[in-house]
Amino acid sequence: MPPPIAPAARLRADLDRLADEVGAVAFGLPSVEQEGRRERRDHTVSVARDYLIPRLGDPDAPLLVVVAGPTGSGKSTLVNSLAEKEVSSPGALRPTTRDPVVWCHTRHADRYSEIGGVPCTVVADDHPLLEDIALVDTPDIDSYVAEHRRLTTRILRQADVVIFLTSAQRYADAVPWQVLGEVDERGSVVVYVLNRLSRRASGAVSDYAALLRRHGLETGDIYAIQEQRVRGESGLLPAKSVAKILGRLRELADHRREVVSEVTERAARHVVESARRTAADVGAQDSERKRLEAVVDRIYADAQEELTGELDRGALVRREVVDRWSERVGTGEVARWIRGSASWLRGVADRLAGRPAAVVDEMEREARRELTQAVTSRLGRAARAVSTAWDVDEEIRSLVTPDLRVIGESTEAEVERVIDAWLASLTRLVEEEAPGRFRAARVASTGMNAAAVGTILALFAATGGISGAEVGVAAGAAAAQQAALEQILGRAAARSLSGSARDGLLGSIGQIFDSEADRYRRILEAASDPLARAAAIEEAAGAVERESEAFHAQ
Repeated sequence: MPPPIAPAARLRADLDRLADEVGAVAFGLPSVEQEGRRERRDHTVSVARDYLIPRLGDPDAPLLVVVAGPTGSGKSTLVNSLAEKEVSSPGALRPTTRDPVVWCHTRHADRYSEIGGVPCTVVADDHPLLEDIALVDTPDIDSYVAEHRRLTTRILRQADVVIFLTSAQRYADAVPWQVLGEVDERGSVVVYVLNRLSRRASGAVSDYAALLRRHGLETGDIYAIQEQRVRGESGLLPAKSVAKILGRLRELADHRREVVSEVTERAARHVVESARRTAADVGAQDSERKRLEAVVDRIYADAQEELTGELDRGALVRREVVDRWSERVGTGEVARWIRGSASWLRGVADRLAGRPAAVVDEMEREARRELTQAVTSRLGRAARAVSTAWDVDEEIRSLVTPDLRVIGESTEAEVERVIDAWLASLTRLVEEEAPGRFRAARVASTGMNAAAVGTILALFAATGGISGAEVGVAAGAAAAQQAALEQILGRAAARSLSGSARDGLLGSIGQIFDSEADRYRRILEAASDPLARAAAIEEAAGAVERESEAFHAQ
């Protein structure tokens, strides 16, 4: 039987899994919200991987106390004064500290050659305070050197305790609040120090405390250091000026295990809460994807509905083309062959007897050309409509590549292929609907072609394109041709044939419309994270929550 897994190991394993799930979220769908979501994702992963997992794996390590603050606030002077010697070089040139400096015990020097991947200068000695703490002087968080803030932020993610140092002149500056907010959320112990306080600024401490509270930060004690001359070449503050801060550090060192437990518990709780917000962000992104997808669906559905309406009105194929078809089979103008009777189809069959292939082939070529143009023109308008709709959103506009502004490269060829298959299916439809009636009919030898031609004429003939006195006559064109088909095929078969031909054409074309819309759906899907990712994050967060409660209750 394998040995039981230690509680800390289980918690670390669950944290690692949660970091994997959160880190796998890409947030690739363009949106004004995504930058903030990605920052939260990265912060969650960082707290888990940069702080919690290593800290839980090394609970006996000294407390890492990070001194941070704006440029010129006196961070190096404070570190030197606490050490009672020069550890970090202060100076008048700002920013002074360009690389992190770690003051630690000789026995622990190897731990701190780098912190969070940031190379550090290590100053080691045997000061008794260093048995349980290591003190880090960091670059500023607000100077013109952006790299300084990046380095300090990475080190702060490792901190058990943060001494946040600012001056009476700088405490209201805007820059530090985001840094302080992240430190506070993550659960580190924060020691606030207000430096260079003049005797006339006695209200600065209470004002600073009120400002911290307005930003939602727990203040605790704020340690004030009066403005005064430094002593010696190293620029040390008098011992009494830093005595309370030193006392606070000794108190934390004496309760190192309790501090680590409290900080890791708060950090784990924060990771769980932040991960769940990321899960909610995945859901919000999915809603944004669906909104954009709905635009695509509506545009292509409208285009298909327009095409269907024109087919049913007889306006899909140009009127002169339908007239030409009727001339080729000897039926005259559309308005004339409406006046015929059920013998019309037999007449068509007779006239096709000597030349069915030529007539049908010519009609099929024209039908292919007309229908291809009708379908591709609507697909082109739909592509432009989607592009225009997405262009309105400055963020989403980046998804609209040139190929998405027009129909797909092979779409026209696919439209032709589908229409060819539909035309070829008409004769087969006739055979399926009324083979017995054709065997008994006088037009058996050419009836199949006649019925196919009649079906094309009946399907595309109506009032579209006719004006003036012809409208009243032509309004019944489709009904007249349907009646002719019914006479020779039988009512049920004729109606089934016409309906099947119409449905077959619209169904085949509908697949192309859906395929074209899929180009945009695929873009959205590729840019978005699957909704299942949110459920996986929730499950992993729940496991961390349970293990953390069990571990910290020991």
